[in-house]
Amino acid sequence: MWSAVIDGVSHILQYFYLASEWLNVPSYGLAIIFFTIAVKAILFPLTRTQMRSMRVMQQLQPKIKAIQEKYKDKPEKAQQAIMKLYKDMGANPFSGCLPLLIQMPIIFALFSTMRVFFDPVKHPPFVDLTKAEFLWIGNLGQPDPIILPLLTVIATFGQQYMSSMATAGKIDQTQKTMLFIMPLFIGWIARTLPAGLTLYWVMFSLVSAVEMIVINRSVKAEKGERSKA
Repeated sequence: MWSAVIDGVSHILQYFYLASEWLNVPSYGLAIIFFTIAVKAILFPLTRTQMRSMRVMQQLQPKIKAIQEKYKDKPEKAQQAIMKLYKDMGANPFSGCLPLLIQMPIIFALFSTMRVFFDPVKHPPFVDLTKAEFLWIGNLGQPDPIILPLLTVIATFGQQYMSSMATAGKIDQTQKTMLFIMPLFIGWIARTLPAGLTLYWVMFSLVSAVEMIVINRSVKAEKGERSKA
């Protein structure tokens, strides 16, 4: 079954490569960028829903603390009241996990695909390895130990920062810690991953940061329209 997934992802990447060829700039690096943008476009409605739900969750924190204080000796009662509050306000405490749950299989599929797609021996017959170079990267199937990991750190930091500002409007101490630790951790791992997968992560993070700005502005615009009404 997993081989079928790899085969499917390989053909999708090849279609995007053909698109870059049609633009007279044949490159598997561009194909990966096109693929990333397509994934983000498909996930946009889910991301928008996630952002709205997280904003509501943030706004509900004072009420949740009040409920917990009121029923501090009755945890079951507090849990029931909190769940009712979520239902009444249309909030989903698990909505923030959905994009990650969808993203992880894509990353695993890309990781497995990249190891075969650009392999000098095992690559599919339709792959043109002469186009496996991209900018300074000699082969997108091999790790880039320095530049891409650094870009990964910067892009991941930017995504997390914009996400925190878009949902809460501020960054608390716990978020500050994760804001620095997580990008460094992912950047360290990126040193050993295929450059094509790392390029996907960098582009995904950059597009996500821009997406947060767009969603945040649209939510503010909707609030402004409701307040006028």
